[in-house]
Amino acid sequence: MKKLVTYIVGFVLAGLAFLSCKTDFDINAPYKPIPIIYGLLDQSKDTQFVKINKSFIGDGNNVDYASINDSLLFSNVSARVEQYAPGLSSPFKVYDLQELWVGNLQSGIFYEDSQKVYYFVPDAPLNDEHLYQLVVSVDDVQEDITAQTRLLDGSSLSFDYLFSLSFGINGLNFADVNLGTSDVFYSPQIKWNTAPRGKRYELTMSFRYNEITSNSSIPKTIYWSLGTQTAIGNGDALNDSEKMFVNLSGEQFFEMVNSRLMDYPNEAQVLKREIVAVDFIVSAGNEDLNTYIEVNEPATGVVTERPTFTNISGDGIGLFASKCEVAITGNFSDGSILELCKGSLTSQYKFCIDSTDQITAISNLTGGVNVGCN
Repeated sequence: MKKLVTYIVGFVLAGLAFLSCKTDFDINAPYKPIPIIYGLLDQSKDTQFVKINKSFIGDGNNVDYASINDSLLFSNVSARVEQYAPGLSSPFKVYDLQELWVGNLQSGIFYEDSQKVYYFVPDAPLNDEHLYQLVVSVDDVQEDITAQTRLLDGSSLSFDYLFSLSFGINGLNFADVNLGTSDVFYSPQIKWNTAPRGKRYELTMSFRYNEITSNSSIPKTIYWSLGTQTAIGNGDALNDSEKMFVNLSGEQFFEMVNSRLMDYPNEAQVLKREIVAVDFIVSAGNEDLNTYIEVNEPATGVVTERPTFTNISGDGIGLFASKCEVAITGNFSDGSILELCKGSLTSQYKFCIDSTDQITAISNLTGGVNVGCN
């Protein structure tokens, strides 16, 4: 009996030792490739792009797998965009998507040297009265992945007439024509009309200039994001056009320019900066795009879990939606030019202009201040 007990105890201890050494186990579920698709049709652009990737999983750190390009790509992809006219069940046109490798990517966790996108070039402008359907077929998924979107009414997206007229004649007026000790800044109002089926609107200002050194002239642009707004209503209620506006701060504009250029490492090589133009761009997105952005905005409350939004059917996830943009180009007013070139916040950046008429006008108004580039 004693030998039997000893044998049983030894067997149990050996088993426990074996189990304690068996520490390897698989925490991953069986891998299933999932198409991840993002595409925004934009009738204001000549070329339309769609990104098609696949989900990935590995036994190690998935951040490491993200930096391997093959982890994100299907071996074979066939994709097309079908255009349907109202009331028709057959496509009015079919556009096959072509592959394109793009480089010059921003740094991040994903592969940075180059990435594959898919594109098509319409033989005529996209029609905002038509429905567009994306169809994607990959070897690893049995059924086609589809998604649909309608375009915004791009013809209705426009800047307010009175703003456009003032901007074109008087220029963008941020400051008075005075270099006295007490600066006077103005707050112009930018107005635009929304577009049917447009839900989310973003206003951006771009300030273009040429940076001149002893051996080069390089076009540069400073972008100033002026916030987003959403239209009232949803679905069919978005067919009603609204008026939107943003009040700009002249003082904040000059402070913004100063903050963008104050730590420029090559400032010592800059001889002058020729002011070229100022643009305003309104970008509008449809309801699906707005919902996707809202769902993925950073969490600000105590609940950090968020729902998943996708309008891709079948086994795919992602977004196929539409956007459109309209832009207007003009110049700065005499007071804005004077403040850029000689004002306390931006005079150290050597801004100047080539317009003889405006140089003369500013000189006459200021008693001889020269803002010319020569």
